[in-house]
Amino acid sequence: MMKKRLSIAMVAPPFGDTGGPEVAVLNLAEALEKAGAEVTLFAPGDWHTSVKHVATLPKSIWNMKKEEKLEIDSLRMQSQMLVVEQSDNFDIVHFHCQRFSHFAAEKIKKPTVLTMHNNFSDEMLEEMKKSGMKIVALSDAQARGRDVDAIIGHGLPMKNIKPSYEKGKYLLFLGRIAEQKGVDTAIEIAKKTGKKLYIIGRIGNTKERKKYFTENVESFVDEKQIFYLGTVEHEKIYEYCAGAEALLFPIKRPESFGLVSLEALACGTPVIGTKVAPLPEILRNEKVAFLSDKTEELIDAVKNIDRFDRHACRKYAEDNFDSLVMAMKYLELYEKILKNI
Repeated sequence: MMKKRLSIAMVAPPFGDTGGPEVAVLNLAEALEKAGAEVTLFAPGDWHTSVKHVATLPKSIWNMKKEEKLEIDSLRMQSQMLVVEQSDNFDIVHFHCQRFSHFAAEKIKKPTVLTMHNNFSDEMLEEMKKSGMKIVALSDAQARGRDVDAIIGHGLPMKNIKPSYEKGKYLLFLGRIAEQKGVDTAIEIAKKTGKKLYIIGRIGNTKERKKYFTENVESFVDEKQIFYLGTVEHEKIYEYCAGAEALLFPIKRPESFGLVSLEALACGTPVIGTKVAPLPEILRNEKVAFLSDKTEELIDAVKNIDRFDRHACRKYAEDNFDSLVMAMKYLELYEKILKNI
């Protein structure tokens, strides 16, 4: 008798499908399907996926006009609650949005899981656990020894990502244009090494983010050495990673994981960044990454780019961060949860 396929409702954040958490959700949904599960993705209607897709909103909040997202909290709540009325059709309901998902989880009889894609307080953790959700952290650094149900890092569909083993032609900064991401440090490194720098990332709509961009990025963009490319489709991101000498990732505050560093490695591109968590945890090979909190040492690493091995970068990503490895870890967690009902 054939074993029944595990049926999973994957509930995505309501934003665009190019941000770190959103890309991670897409990768997980498609990897789980390849691993034998039956996945239904609950996500905005403009997301692109190969699995069954139920639209939670007509389009992503990022792609809405200003007048369409006046009630943004209501939209975020709606995106998480739609699964409730269909939840009995699934074995597991897996959320990926820290805000509002617990309201839905409280109304669902089936087991629920929440992956924490951002850092979280002790109070938030307790609130989420009270709703009955099993909690997954992305790294030891994010979990900080607290009582979570699993620690499972992100993964990438390695077979779909074409690496380049040729020396790149520019430095790359990839991430939100915000103070904590360190784009100002990336620009300083480029200026002091004489290297071209391509900056890819979302500015954001707040006055603070726009002011930061104007003062710390736009004034340096000259289209000769420093280039701002805005946001690009995810497949293009891999192309830009593959064409880079190195990814600059000089974050200033701890993050939950740092997916872009894995995307670079998958493309054969080394990472030069700070020793801020969780980077020392996930980048533990000197042939693929150099980490330092001293800008002068980061500059020196760029000047000595031949210290890295692009083949080693790709192999490190394949061995540690393939999306099928991630999927199998989640399937083990789901089975454990279902056995303990």
